[in-house]
Parts: sequence; C-alpha cells; structure tokens
Amino acid sequence: MPFSRHLALLVTFVLLLVGALTDAAEPVRVLFVGGDWKSQLEDFQGKGPLRGYFVQREVDKAAPGRFAFTLWTSYEFLQYADGDSLRCFDVVVIGDVMGQSVVPRVVDGLREFVGGGGGLLYCDNHKAFSFYTKELSFDEVLPIDVVPFRAYDAQGKQPYCDEKPLAITPVASSHPIMGGFDWASAPPLEGARYGVLKPGAVVLATSPAGKPIWVEWDKGEGRALWLGGVFANDELSEKFSAWPQFGTFYAKTLGWLAEHAHYPRRSLTPAIAHGEVTVDIGSPGQTVTRKHFGIHGQEEAPGASPMQGADLALYQDLKLDHAFARTSAFTGIKREGQTFADDGVDADHHDASKYDWASADRTAADIERIHADPLFLFWLPWSGPAWPDAAHYTTYFAASIEHLNGKPPAYKPRFGWFEIANEPNIYPAAENLPRFADFYNRSVEALRPRAPGMKFGCGGINEWTYVQALIDRCGKNLDWFSRHPYGHTGEAIFALQDRYREYAASKGIPDLKFIITEWDFWIYGEPAFDYLMTRWKPLLDHADSCLGTMQYRWREYHEGGYVFGVHGEFDGAYGALPREWPNPGKDKPITYRYNAFWIMRDCCGKEFAAKIVSPELAAAKGPRAYAVATSDGKQYNLVLHYGYAFSDPKTGARYDRIKLHVHAPIPPGITGRSLVVSHADCRERREEPPRTIVGDAIDLDLDLPAQSAVSFTVR
Repeated sequence: MPFSRHLALLVTFVLLLVGALTDAAEPVRVLFVGGDWKSQLEDFQGKGPLRGYFVQREVDKAAPGRFAFTLWTSYEFLQYADGDSLRCFDVVVIGDVMGQSVVPRVVDGLREFVGGGGGLLYCDNHKAFSFYTKELSFDEVLPIDVVPFRAYDAQGKQPYCDEKPLAITPVASSHPIMGGFDWASAPPLEGARYGVLKPGAVVLATSPAGKPIWVEWDKGEGRALWLGGVFANDELSEKFSAWPQFGTFYAKTLGWLAEHAHYPRRSLTPAIAHGEVTVDIGSPGQTVTRKHFGIHGQEEAPGASPMQGADLALYQDLKLDHAFARTSAFTGIKREGQTFADDGVDADHHDASKYDWASADRTAADIERIHADPLFLFWLPWSGPAWPDAAHYTTYFAASIEHLNGKPPAYKPRFGWFEIANEPNIYPAAENLPRFADFYNRSVEALRPRAPGMKFGCGGINEWTYVQALIDRCGKNLDWFSRHPYGHTGEAIFALQDRYREYAASKGIPDLKFIITEWDFWIYGEPAFDYLMTRWKPLLDHADSCLGTMQYRWREYHEGGYVFGVHGEFDGAYGALPREWPNPGKDKPITYRYNAFWIMRDCCGKEFAAKIVSPELAAAKGPRAYAVATSDGKQYNLVLHYGYAFSDPKTGARYDRIKLHVHAPIPPGITGRSLVVSHADCRERREEPPRTIVGDAIDLDLDLPAQSAVSFTVR
C-alpha cells in the first residue's frame, strides 16, 4: 500500500477519533416540554422535584454531564416552537401540551425537526391526545395513528388501556432502549394510550393483553418514540418513576433518539434588532372597550366581594370601569344544597316567601359602586335523572330579571347579559346536548318578551364540535357564546372562533358574538406575563366579535394546587408556587399577571392599523412583536410588546431587544399634547413623568427589551 494512502487512512482515523471525542464531550441537548404550572415546580409541596425537574435529576444521576436540559411550559412550546427554535436541540420530549392550541407552524416545525434528524419522545398523560383535528396534531411524526379528540364521545378518543396491573411486557428485548433492564422489577403503569400501528413502526413493549403501548419508528432522518403511560413522576407513571432504573431507562432512551441528530451547535450572540413603528389613523376599525380586559369574580364567593382599601385601589388603577362582572348572586330562589324551592311554572306570579334577594341587592349595589357591567350567570345543577325542567327554571329566571330590572312597561335594566348554566355536563352528548339545547331554547323564548334588549348566552363546554351542535340547535336564540379556553393560546383561541363564526354564518347566523367568561393559563412568572401580552393582540383584532373577556380570578384563589388571581389575598405561602414566584402578600399585585393588565389600562376606543416592521425579526415564523393603537376621542394610546427574544439560527444572533423608531400621528380629535410613557414586564411597572409633545405625532426612539411592553398615552 502506498505511503500516501497509509497517511490518508491515519489522518482519517485521527479525525474520526477527534470527532468522536468532541461529540462525547458535547452534551445531548434536550428540550423537555412539561406542561403548565406543574412543570414549573422544582419542589412540589415539599415532596421534591416534579416533571421536567424530576426527569433531569434522575437522568443526571444515571449519566452525569451527558445531557443538557431546557425546560419549557406547554405555552412556550405552543407559542414559540417552530423549525428554527427546535433545531437548537437534539431531542424534544413532549409530555403535556394542550393539543387544541396546536397551530400549523408548530406541526410544521416538529415535522421538520424530526425529518432532519432530531429525536422525538412523545409521552402520555391526560392531554397527550387532545387534538381537535388530525391535521393540527402530531400524527405525521408519530408511529401510531392519532384519533381526534371528542371529550363527550367514547369513540372520539385515543384508545386507552387500563389493565390492572398494567405491567410492561417487552417484545423487542434486543432493542437498544429495552436491553439490560430487569423488566420484571418495573412497577406497573396506571394506564396507557395506544393506537393503530403505521407501516414501519416497531413495537417495543405491550400491555399484558398485547396492546402496543411503546412504539418507535424512523421518520426521515430522525426518530420518534411513543411511550404510552410514561411521562415523569405524576400522571400515569407515578409508580413507574420510582423504579430504581428509571433514570437509566430515560437516559438510554434520550441517547438513542439523539443518535441521528446533527443540528449545528452555535453559540448565540446577543444582538439588537431595529425597526419602525407606524400607525395609520386614516381608517379607524373596530372598537376596543374595557370589557375586553375584565376580571371575573364579582360575586359572593369567599374572598371575592366587596372591594375596599388597597384592593379597590389596585382595581381602579387598571381603569376597569364598565368591564364585565360575572356573578351568580342575582339568583334569589331559596335552596337547600342543590335543591331549589318549587315556585311553579307560571313566570308571571312569584311566591315572595320562596326568594331571598339580600345577596342580589348587595352584589348589584357593589357592582354599581365599582362601575362594572353585570353579566348574570344563573348556575343550575345540570344532572339527572331528575333533569332541570325549563318551565320551572323560567319562573326562577323571570323572578331574578323582574327583581333587578322591573317588568314591562316599567322595565329599566340594571343588567343586560344573561348566561344560562355554567359548564353544563353534556355527557353523553348524543342525548344530553340536545336536552340542554332544548332547555335553553324554551327558556330564552319565554324570557325575551319580558326582558327587552337582554342578550342571552350559554356555553363554557369543551368546544369542538359541540359548539357547532349548539349553533345548529339553538340558532338565533343564541345571542352570544360563553367560552372557557383554559390553557389555550390567544392565537389558537381566535383561529377557532373564526371557524365558529364561519359555521354560524353558513347556518343563517351572520354575526354570532362571543364572550370569554373565564380565561387563564396555568403558569407563573415570565411565561404568564408573556401569555397575557400575546393574547391581547388577537383578542383586539377580534374586538367586534368577542365582546369581552374575564380573567379568572381577581383575587388570589387556590384550587387543586394551582393559584388563580391577579391580586394577592393572603399573607401565607402556598406550597405549590415556585420559589422564584412566591405569594406576593395581602393586597399586593401578582405582578406577572397584574402588570399585563396595567400596561393596557389606556387601551380603549377605535382601533387603528399599527405595526412593527423589523428586518431582523422578519425570519421569525410566529408573532414576536406587535403594536396596538386606539383612541376614545379624549386620549390616544399606543402599546408595543416584544415577546421572547428571537434567535436567528442562520446568523447566530439572539435579539434581546429592539431599537424602534416610533412615528404615530395623533388623531385630529385629540387636542392635548401631554405624553405619558409607561413600562411593564413580569416583575416591575413604572410610569415616566408626563412630557409635552411638539407637533401632531408621537415621534421618538425607543429601546424595547424582550419580554416587556411599553404604553404611550397622549391626553
């Protein structure tokens, strides 16, 4: 063999060896998407780390230094996952994502990531297959068939295996993931979803009865693994996660999934984006009202009414006059538990002894005191076998309306929004949804002559496809639809609303309205502030069809380990809150939610077309920054928001801030020239001293950091 060839082989061997050593020195980059509030807890009620924190700890113990974890909430993944952001990782672990909020760019991004060599570990929990449609699911990259989710249809769910005990039964013992474990010692799973196998799928493990619960396949250059029943140390794998070999199993799985990953490892360099803010005041559009920024909870519930002192001052600082206040306190009929007194079926005659209006009067006065607009929810026990009777309940409804509003011809409305039932249980839908629709129709048809101008609505149910069914059956009796989109991104919420409106129009209802009567996202800190800010833009773009929204709740409220609220109610600490986001204390704002309302406190009136144009952000697949401009005729407001910093994989630049030139002409009707500039992020808010504008436009330069917002108000 010629010496030159020996030398070439030697050089090749050295290069391969160096490459192998380099690869070994570089940790596998893992993105762990762990869900909502639980995914942010390093110590859950003193029991230790939860979800991604737990998996990271166990993997680090099994393979020290081999893996580098990035932990995201469901929101961060749904809002910011695309092909570019995912290529910063070798493996993506998805364990708890609200499938109803998946949008096309997330589907495309995950397909590109796996197809280009990335590894996907898709884990099982109660949200694992909550996709409304196959097109907006991860079906394309999973080795099993995805069944679109129908909450009230037993056939419309991913097949579920609940064998007891659900012991893991290996069928591919020689597979790199499965080999070397004592599977007989592995604790059983609590349950596992499975699906029809796709061509090329490889079953790694089954249930004792042979259901394929662990399945992998090659997809493009990458790999994907469906791990039915396994997530972290809660949900279906709480017992399994206590297995001494759990960390080693997870490490082997992540390592195998990463074997084909070759996305560049590029250090990101902090950079500044540049942009222009422009506003067109020539064509004012829809009207933004304070109802779009309402906060639920003005009712006689523990700690919810009335507002006084610092509590009231915080509320007033948000300028929520005329926002919605949803209340069930106008229900005057007496009851014991869930049993209402019987007042017959003649809505024209009421037995006064069967009603107590003290709560209704007290709450109505308090709502008037804080200048809110009441939305009356009549809560009723929607259950069988003795289902609520429309004739009896119409009597109760009519009595409440008559007590507060009077009756024609002396009708003088103190409230004009009526919601029938809160989150009625419509399971099984085939029989119970028509039953509820008929109840609603009979009640509304009887009430309309007694309540001129009142707007009637219902809803609050798990939506797709049940909204269409209620539109079909309730027709023009439905003035507005009540929505409770917990855990959904604003972008997805209003994309779905557009589809509902199109459907309603096809059924002869050209202008169906919506009110989000309960709205929250189960997260804390930076993600919570960012979520609220990113939801404002699509909301305001739909201000004419979504008449209002209500954050759930105003005061701090502990429910199931999660803390709702905008304002601190108690001095004590909650064990479920992350260390970096403790209870703020009594009468203190929960800044990561409160500040997002505060920065919008002057956003009201006709909306003008406004935009931020930045060449550096143009490559971003999803929305990163926006401008909203409004005027109520007395003042002019412009709000700018920049979300999570955009990282450009082509240049390696991470744009942590934007330098903006703002040119926003002032509408002719605004005579004042005093400018107030306010700033907010998840921790702080501040208002600059007023300055005087010279001329007829806001014309200035601004440095806007990522995850922050600024408001300009001209008075």
